[in-house]
Amino acid sequence: MTARGRNARHGFTLVELLIVIGIIVLLMSVLFFSFRGAFSSRDEARATATIETLRGNLESFEARWGVSPPGNLKDLSALTRTMNLMPPNDLNEGIETLVLALRMQREGGPYLDGELFADDGRRSNLDADNVLPEVAGPGGLDLPEDSSPELFEVLDPWGNPLVYVNIAELRQGVGQQSVQLASGEVVVIDLTTAQEKLRHPVTGQFPAGYAIWSFGEDGVNDYGRGDDITSWAKYEDVK
Repeated sequence: MTARGRNARHGFTLVELLIVIGIIVLLMSVLFFSFRGAFSSRDEARATATIETLRGNLESFEARWGVSPPGNLKDLSALTRTMNLMPPNDLNEGIETLVLALRMQREGGPYLDGELFADDGRRSNLDADNVLPEVAGPGGLDLPEDSSPELFEVLDPWGNPLVYVNIAELRQGVGQQSVQLASGEVVVIDLTTAQEKLRHPVTGQFPAGYAIWSFGEDGVNDYGRGDDITSWAKYEDVK
């Protein structure tokens, strides 16, 4: 037998090569989706944990003040009798107002979890706004002395601000706000749509006191539906 014949017998045919390549592609696809699913589950768990931490902090505020934190700076100003607490803009105002309320030292505060607030991965000021220093200081909101007057947001694992809505304000048609995402896109929280989506489809009840939600991995606001991660039991899970 010639050398050429031996080489031909031990080499791969085109069909065999295509089969091997197909198997490799299939294995890579399985590994990719496995890792993607693991990372997605991890991020969803972290978003849930962040919201649960805020829920506990918020309930400490409720225990001392008798109401849920307002979802806008004007109502927080009235509640705390703090003058000149006006919103620099309407971006992220709900979550910014919640964070500011929880940072106060008034009535036994601050109520905001220190570890959560110190985590730069979960704290940001995407729209670069702040309250006046005199409003933040003694006689005003009385923030800790080393605290910044910035209006901070709490972010989900995908870098977007959580949404906070005070349900009493929502039912009164108060609290129009826009959410600035990590990409710079601005999403308007429509009050009429929020009233419809946050109302239980069977009982007609709203979440008690407040609602906090993340837009989820897709970054699309579904008002607590779809892949959004919420502070209340998601309605599609209710039989």
